[in-house]
Amino acid sequence: MQNRWLLIILVIALVMVSGCADEQAEAEGTTEEQSEIQAEEQNTEDAPASAVDAVEHGASMEFYGFKPVVLDINRGDTVTWRNNNKQKVYTLISDDELFEDQEMKYGNLFYHVFENSGTYTFSVKDTPEMTMTVNVR
Repeated sequence: MQNRWLLIILVIALVMVSGCADEQAEAEGTTEEQSEIQAEEQNTEDAPASAVDAVEHGASMEFYGFKPVVLDINRGDTVTWRNNNKQKVYTLISDDELFEDQEMKYGNLFYHVFENSGTYTFSVKDTPEMTMTVNVR
């Protein structure tokens, strides 16, 4: 009978010790995660403003025109073009050869991140009146 009680007490003690070890490991893991998050936040603070403050701008390809026709943005910003003409497949052309010609069916999206300052023009194949200018500060 004494051996049973001794065995029960030993089992309870082992369960309690292993539970404490799990809690300590979880606490240490949380500390490591917090350190990683703080390091990531610091890296973000050290990044150039264009990477942190980047904005996405939309450009719609409509029936014979871009909306907007002129877009003023900052370095690091993204322009996303969308074909909103159900009746036509457009081919978006970067007149400055920033990217390969993009064939866009209705609802298709194409985006480009502008890393360098300058003035860039875009057009649509076989539709010379469709032009757009992006001014990057």
